Amino acid sequence: MARREKLNVLMIDTETCFMNEHSNLIAEIGWTFGDINNPAKKPTKRRFIVANTLLKHRHWNKSQKLCNIHPELADAPEGMRVAYQEDLRHDELGDELIKLITLEGDYLKKTLKTWGQILKQLSTDLALVDCVGAYNFPFDLRALQVTTKRYYHSTYNEIYQLPHFCLMQMCANTLINRWYFNKVDNLPQHEKDFFMSKSGKNLGYSAQIMAKHISDDMGYIELHNAQEDSQIEYEIMRYFMNDNSRNNKFFDLYLNNVKAVNWQSIRKRETAKFKEQQQLQLEIK
Repeated sequence: MARREKLNVLMIDTETCFMNEHSNLIAEIGWTFGDINNPAKKPTKRRFIVANTLLKHRHWNKSQKLCNIHPELADAPEGMRVAYQEDLRHDELGDELIKLITLEGDYLKKTLKTWGQILKQLSTDLALVDCVGAYNFPFDLRALQVTTKRYYHSTYNEIYQLPHFCLMQMCANTLINRWYFNKVDNLPQHEKDFFMSKSGKNLGYSAQIMAKHISDDMGYIELHNAQEDSQIEYEIMRYFMNDNSRNNKFFDLYLNNVKAVNWQSIRKRETAKFKEQQQLQLEIK
């Protein structure tokens, strides 16, 4: 397939509540979009804090089920939980809003939005692109739908009107190849550690690790801020598409063909060719 001269891509990232019954509710969302094949064109960036999530304190209490705390509570009703810690991100986002209030202009108004207002802007931007993706697309898609159903009792259908892809799947299958293994193997041990998973037992494939790889910046740290994370994921996508062979593989293997990443294939150091062949055979999980 010939390389497309222009391909408008939207990369989305979500930061969600977790470790409670409100897991997958989006607290912060960002996306970056533009012509991925034109490095001279500056992409458009968006970032919002979700008022519906931030302004309800119960969303930020980490909790666990009573039945899991102690054997004596094993018969406690399934839905009964106890809070044990507040998520510190709640205060961090609140402090940011306080700073925005002190600035002149409408910075606060541009950043703090209801989920309905955010979806309206996302729909407008999706209409300008050819496809939509995320580093872990199934996670972000689930978060979008959980949040929409919680607040508006409906599904966000616009996301399904575009071809979609998972950048993590693309990196794990194609970018992590024999050349990549050889590169990491030849690093001194203290640098090799930067490419390991959180457990330190296997090579990782997070967006942070892929960003280190494409930039040769061992000190890069993913901020877990929706705008900055969507920007670095956009750059990883741009790196992937900059190679004609990989550009073709995007359309042949990955676009509208989202599948789970098999971490054992990386542990076993399977070749990119083998993983790409598996990509054609596996069914979506």
